[in-house]
Amino acid sequence: MKMTSRTHRGLVRIRNEDAVWFDNDLGVAVLADGMGGLMGGQMASNVAIDSFKAHFSGTSLWSEETITAAIEVADEAVRQQSELMEMNAQMGTTVVLWCLVDTQWLVGHVGDSRLYHFSDGVLTQITQDHSLARRMLDSGEVEEGVDVHKHYGHVLTQGLGLRTPLAPSIHRGKQLSGRYLLCSDGLSDQLEHEHMQRLMAETDFEVCADELLQCSLEAGGKDNVSLILLEV
Repeated sequence: MKMTSRTHRGLVRIRNEDAVWFDNDLGVAVLADGMGGLMGGQMASNVAIDSFKAHFSGTSLWSEETITAAIEVADEAVRQQSELMEMNAQMGTTVVLWCLVDTQWLVGHVGDSRLYHFSDGVLTQITQDHSLARRMLDSGEVEEGVDVHKHYGHVLTQGLGLRTPLAPSIHRGKQLSGRYLLCSDGLSDQLEHEHMQRLMAETDFEVCADELLQCSLEAGGKDNVSLILLEV
C-alpha cells in the first residue's frame, strides 16, 4: 500500500485551514477541513487531527464502533478547545477518515470532505456530503429552477465542534484494490467528476497527486486544497 498527501492554501485564502495525516504502517488516513468563516477553523482542523493521532496511536483494531468513537472524541476535543480560546467561540471542521481492515476498508466522515474510489478506469464517489443541498435533494424539497448546490452546497448540516447532533456516516468496502482519494471541497468543487477521473488514471502515483493539486489551482484555487492519495 502507498500513501501520499498534498495541501495548499489556494490562490485566494490568506491561510490554510486544512490538515492531513496518514500512517502507512497503521493503514489509516485522515483529512480535516476547518470551516471558513468560523473562528479558529485552522485550529479546529489541527485539534481534530491531533485527536485522531492520539486515538489511533499504536493500534490497528478498526471497526465501525472504533471509528465512530474516534470521531466523537475529536468532536469533543474541538468543542473543548473552543471553550478554552474564547467564551462562546465557535470552531468547526469537517473530517473524512479511511482505514484498512484486513482485506476490506472502512471510512467515516462528517461534513463535505469526500472519499472517492478509482478502479478499472472508473471514479466512484463513496461519501455523500452532509449539506443542506444534499438533504434537499434527498428529500425532494428542491424548488424548480434553483441551483441547489450553488445556493446550499456549503451550508453544512454536520461538523465537528458545532454543538449540533452528530451522526457520522460510516461506509465499508469489500473491494480493496485500486486507488482512494480523500479530499477537501477545495478540490472537489474546482474539478468536474470526469476531469478528476482522467487525472486519477495517471500511472505514476506521485504525479497523479501533483496533477490533482495543480489542476485544482489552475481551475481557480478559490479555497484551500488538500488531498490524500492511497493505492492498494
